[in-house]
Amino acid sequence: MEQKKFSQAIRKLQQGLKRDPNQQLAVSEANIWQQQGEYELEQTRYPQAESSFRRAIGLGLRGDSDYGLAKTLLAQQKQAAALEGMQAAFEDKTLPKDLGGCYLKLLFLNHQADLVKQLVKAQAKRFQAAHLHWARGALALESGDPKSALSHFKKMGQPVSPDDHLMVWEAYARQRAGDWSQAEKDLEMTQPSSSSPFSSLFGGSLRPKRHKHPAEARLTMLQATHTERSLSDFVDLDDPELPERDAAWALAILQLVRAENFHDAAHLALDLPEQTLAQYPELKALYRPLMLLAGDQARQQGELDCTALFLADVVNEPEFDPKVALHLYKALELTEAHHQAEQQLEQLLAWVQQAAKQDPAAWPESRLSSTLAKLHCLIADNQVVAGRDREARRSVRKAEQLAPKHPDVIGRKGLEAVASGEAKAAVPLLTQALEAGCRFPEVYSVLLEALAADPDTAKAVRRKFGKHFGDLGIETEVEVPAWVEALTFQNYTVMEQFVSEEKRATPALEALKIFLDSAADRPSSSQKVALNQVQAVPQWEELLRSHPPVEQVEIIKAIYLVLQQHARRNQKGMVALQANYLDKIAQLSSQQVPGADIAYLMILALRTTPQDQLEPVAAQILSRARQPATTLAQAQLELCRFGPNRTLMPLIEAQLKQEPQHPQLLLAKANLYPRNSEEYQTFYDQGFEIARRLQDAAALQAFREEDWFKAQAMAGRVMGAQMGKLNDPSQIDVIDMLTRMAREAFGVDMPPEVIAQMIPELEAQMDSDFLDDDEDEFEPIFLPLPPRRGKSSKKRKSWYQL
Repeated sequence: MEQKKFSQAIRKLQQGLKRDPNQQLAVSEANIWQQQGEYELEQTRYPQAESSFRRAIGLGLRGDSDYGLAKTLLAQQKQAAALEGMQAAFEDKTLPKDLGGCYLKLLFLNHQADLVKQLVKAQAKRFQAAHLHWARGALALESGDPKSALSHFKKMGQPVSPDDHLMVWEAYARQRAGDWSQAEKDLEMTQPSSSSPFSSLFGGSLRPKRHKHPAEARLTMLQATHTERSLSDFVDLDDPELPERDAAWALAILQLVRAENFHDAAHLALDLPEQTLAQYPELKALYRPLMLLAGDQARQQGELDCTALFLADVVNEPEFDPKVALHLYKALELTEAHHQAEQQLEQLLAWVQQAAKQDPAAWPESRLSSTLAKLHCLIADNQVVAGRDREARRSVRKAEQLAPKHPDVIGRKGLEAVASGEAKAAVPLLTQALEAGCRFPEVYSVLLEALAADPDTAKAVRRKFGKHFGDLGIETEVEVPAWVEALTFQNYTVMEQFVSEEKRATPALEALKIFLDSAADRPSSSQKVALNQVQAVPQWEELLRSHPPVEQVEIIKAIYLVLQQHARRNQKGMVALQANYLDKIAQLSSQQVPGADIAYLMILALRTTPQDQLEPVAAQILSRARQPATTLAQAQLELCRFGPNRTLMPLIEAQLKQEPQHPQLLLAKANLYPRNSEEYQTFYDQGFEIARRLQDAAALQAFREEDWFKAQAMAGRVMGAQMGKLNDPSQIDVIDMLTRMAREAFGVDMPPEVIAQMIPELEAQMDSDFLDDDEDEFEPIFLPLPPRRGKSSKKRKSWYQL
């Protein structure tokens, strides 16, 4: 019997009784037939179960056998037969009293409520109290009185039949009465996600209850439908033993579709068993449109893996759809599923060729050649990513034979030239491709890389074509000169590393390099070094002589500022050296060289020139300036990049009286105060609001630059003495850095216990970031890698972002 070999068990039993008819056995043949019937009922082998239960009843085993037979007949939709057997047992008084409730239920199922009413009145003693309360409740529901029914169901106290669920009847009565909120509690539709008694104290979430009772599952679906609640909140759709599972899945999908949540609905639909689709043909009709809607919704949500999953399921249903295939290809390409993307392109290629044969009028030679050439180019891109360069070259040759003037073909030829080391020959090809309409992102990005040494042309390319590739920041980017950024670190070691790694040389940056090469020792704690003037000065003089006056302005500023910031002040000849470069900028100012006036005014303020000496020079400069307020503001803004300075305060306040609505001058006044002060924020906000309202491009750019320098200064304060240790993160004092960060953000020190909690996560992140910097070097290939995500931007990042 443990092995479910019931026929053999009966034979063994009969053999044993034949040998010794008087022996006492713990199991009878009727017991075996009953257990066999229960096993067959569980296995849904209903005809066999029916036979087994009848054999058990024939051998005199009533009760469980009667109940099992009734269940088996109901499973076969034989309500009348189920009632017939139970009624016969009731009438000949062989039906156990505890099954009286089953008899009453079968009468209701066979629409004999009147007989139930008679039995309750005339033969009440043949039923248990729970049976009578249930019958009265069921009769009340039958007559449309759910409130009376509820009062009867509450008195039951125990189930009315062996597999009954007591609370189902109360919940059903409440639903019939419209009390949906209490019905939900009766059904216990959710249960805590944790068995811990403390889970509720900490906001423990609720998870769907795993329903085991069919009636409870049905009422739960009814509850979710009528209350417009999500069925998945109450039912574990992944429960393999969930009763009415097919109906639950169908309802969950329809609820999601009604809520226009096509994405989640499609995931459910993908997991639908075939028998569910067969049972609900309406779902089968919805399947394809649902997948298409879900694919589009997933794309809008940025879940391109899901887009590919949904579209791949219907691209060939009922037949190949080229539009769906094209969308599927794009999703596969963006998720870097290049093998599958190439397969879609090959399928599209075959479809186009077949369509052209079937309908030549719809595919004139020009359209056909252009389309096929485009597809061959896209196939080549995926072949390159897969490392199949030779096949990629052949694909591009095919495209070139079909449409040699196609923009994509010209673009691929330009990329091939770059990969072959012929950058000069590639630039006109790449530019021609973009002008002809090529929108392959790598054509654009590689062209910008090829123009790295020609920033003006690169800017022109970005202005003309950037909008097609999401590169919209050219007009709003902050382009800080490399020499200025180097000095904003205010850390000799970091400046030294930055200058050595900067690839694009400029005269001002060369001036800083001369200073670094001429340092006679290592920096002190105040970031000062002794300068070998004999070595540095001749080189600076030669640098100035080799450049025109307009470029000398930046060189002199770089020399003066690096001396001010990093040269030992007590070194002999240093004051005279700075005075010499002050005289040079004064001469350029007197010659009205562009930019010299602002530089002269800034350096005078940096020297903290007395007001009686400063004012005459400033008056002369401002009198000849076309926009004196802008000139003064720019001098102050350049000055405060390297530290606070209020030397120009009287001039700024006097100018503001004449032009109180000048946005750059208001920003300059803000910089007379600490950046974390209320005064700074007030003047900053006033100036920015005016610039925004007037759409003053120059002023808005000044505010963007201010934000950049402000972030740079804040990062410097956070790092403190750690700045020079960026190359070796193991030397960074994380506690000190976190303390500074908290003080910068909140104005107070962070509690030590909070810092202790943050350190492991921060250190792990820092280790990861530094490891990621060590990227592999790849040999150049004929076609570049797939398009980069996001904007293509040449905007310089500050060191803390890097």
